[in-house]
Amino acid sequence: MKIVSNKPTITRKELEGVLDCLIHDEINTGSSVKTFESAFCDITGFKYPLAVNSLTSAYILIFKSLEITADDEVIIPSIMNQSPLSAMHITGGKPVIIDTDSNSIFPSAEQIKSSITEKTKAIIICDTFGYHFDKSILEDINIPVIADISCSIGTEYNESHAGSYGTFAVASFAPSMAITTGNGGIVLTNNSRYFSAMRELRGYKEETINYDFTLTDIQAAMGISQLIKLKDFLKRRREIANKFHESIRLTSHKTLLPFSPDYGYQTFPVIFDAPADRVEKYWRKSGIEIVKAAPAPLHLLLDYKGFDYPNSDRIAKKLYSIPLYPTLTKMEIEKISKTLASFI
Repeated sequence: MKIVSNKPTITRKELEGVLDCLIHDEINTGSSVKTFESAFCDITGFKYPLAVNSLTSAYILIFKSLEITADDEVIIPSIMNQSPLSAMHITGGKPVIIDTDSNSIFPSAEQIKSSITEKTKAIIICDTFGYHFDKSILEDINIPVIADISCSIGTEYNESHAGSYGTFAVASFAPSMAITTGNGGIVLTNNSRYFSAMRELRGYKEETINYDFTLTDIQAAMGISQLIKLKDFLKRRREIANKFHESIRLTSHKTLLPFSPDYGYQTFPVIFDAPADRVEKYWRKSGIEIVKAAPAPLHLLLDYKGFDYPNSDRIAKKLYSIPLYPTLTKMEIEKISKTLASFI
């Protein structure tokens, strides 16, 4: 039986929460959404939460609150999801795509600072794959920062909540993320002015023009259950990641960073020291589904020249995601570990 690349962790508790909403006719945005938002503040340290129907919606609300227009610039790493680009198609704004640093999945301080102009309105940073961006890079930058914590929800970095350095934090609840509500997302901030502007645009009110980006109580009920189990999810992910690190240690292949009990390990990315066709044939024959970890860098989506993004290009071509999720069985983990260790 094939081991799939990713799988959401859905249990009876999620089903019971959804069923309870249906029984009590709680389908639209109501008490479950408020409970979910409050719980999210508890695990992130932010004051003001807004649960929304997608990550793209979260970025739209942020860009609108920052009053970003066609001539304004937003700095975005090439290795991250395309939601901010989708949002800018609606709000306006110019994406300034920057490469990752050499042998890294994150941009350097120099790359960020050299991209800042008088038109820069925001900088987006992503805790890609559950690894933590070094927040000290941003200490002397006085521009709003948007921290994407989709892969690092519930983790801490240097005794601070993931993303807490940001003017905003966002997270996706897609099926492959740290927690899921089927789809949806959240935007968080400590700035009351930005929060008020985003809240007015998010909700559905007959008397005002808005986007109706709200999350439903059914989705929030799933999210509440997922947050209750988040610590267990993270513990399990870290245990599996540690085992995979041990398996790959004596091979010529590389992980992006050494093992750390602080990372979220939304996936287990590996750079294989072998041609792509041999990598994919080997794992396919083993019955284990692996996928490109970053198949569509943002500079390629915008048709920017690849030679300006050599590090992102290399990651896109060489980096694969190995199955890592809480519901992997002991037998499946052993199989993946042995397959990792045996690939020469």
